[in-house]
Amino acid sequence: MGLGAQLVERLLGAAEYEGSPPVWLVTEGAVVAVSAAVLTTGSGVGAVLVGLSRPGSTAVVLVVVAAVALHLLITGAGHLLVAGVTALGILLAPALSEVATEAVLVGAGRDRDVVVTAVAHEPTGNPAYYCSVRLRDGAPVGVTLWRGCGPAVEPGDVIGMVYDPEGRVGPRGIDGAAPLLRGLGETAALLLAFAALCLLAVVRSYRVSSAGSSHPRG
Repeated sequence: MGLGAQLVERLLGAAEYEGSPPVWLVTEGAVVAVSAAVLTTGSGVGAVLVGLSRPGSTAVVLVVVAAVALHLLITGAGHLLVAGVTALGILLAPALSEVATEAVLVGAGRDRDVVVTAVAHEPTGNPAYYCSVRLRDGAPVGVTLWRGCGPAVEPGDVIGMVYDPEGRVGPRGIDGAAPLLRGLGETAALLLAFAALCLLAVVRSYRVSSAGSSHPRG
């Protein structure tokens, strides 16, 4: 095997079989892909439901992504494909945490009015306006809100806030957007790409002999 062929094999996997990959290999790849998607999604949602913060739930998903990448490397998947899976997993982790948090607020959240106590403007940030707020009884809210906050909002104004009565996730402001639907679309696209790349990595990781036996590279 030449140096170029060895490099391609290391980066993309052996993929030594005539014609299309055998059905059993595609099935194995599909099982790995579905399992990886279910585990990452389940870990992100579960971490939010037990009350972990968004950074904490993101970290849990990243641990699962690292385990998936390690499994692919052990299987003999191409390093470039594993790097792609890892990169998609890094993007997917915070997206899953955000969608799960938003789903809790949409499903179990309660709305209430809060009074703005201060408005911070960050010209280089997006969003650029953050409102510090308190409840009507004077109790401060421990987070700043950006949804529903803007250049027209002043201290003393009343804006809407949605919160989880069970305290599993932090509150957020209310505006006219639909963050859950948008987040679901983006996260679903990332999850589909993540699973598809896992499938490709497994399918390309094997050599299949003419007699029908197989073994992973490694």
